[in-house]
Amino acid sequence: MIINKTVFRPSTPEDRIAVRAVHRRAFGRDAEADLAIALIESETVTIDLVAKIDAMVVGHVVLSELTGPDRALGLGPLAVDPEWRDFKIGTELVRRALEHARRDGWRSAFVLGDPVYYGRFGFKRALAEPVQCAYQGPYLQALELAPDGLGGYRGSMAYPPQFHAVD
Repeated sequence: MIINKTVFRPSTPEDRIAVRAVHRRAFGRDAEADLAIALIESETVTIDLVAKIDAMVVGHVVLSELTGPDRALGLGPLAVDPEWRDFKIGTELVRRALEHARRDGWRSAFVLGDPVYYGRFGFKRALAEPVQCAYQGPYLQALELAPDGLGGYRGSMAYPPQFHAVD
């Protein structure tokens, strides 16, 4: 089974070229690749993991600190090389990144993405509805990583400024 042969670990500076390449292949453009690199090289607090098979990076995910709710992260971008998408690598990257966030004491996570895909991890649109955000809408979802992780938060939330470069 491929997932058993995959190494999941935090990225290192030596992975940057491969991380950029996997995002380019996954999205077919540079915007998400530029965002991923800008986030992990910035002062923004991030959690990022790579998935490697042999010496090849086949996936990458970033969670970055948000402004607003206490100890909240934004999940994304998530990329898996198109040749490896059928092997649950993206699912495992998200699962491990969220577990890492829980262990580190983060209270909630937000994602802008497909409700069916991210719903599998417990993300819910209803949890994100009270939050005012530039990305407000049907694809913004939240997950409480700790009991009552959002504490009924109502107010503004902002992603790191690096997200403004992505259209």
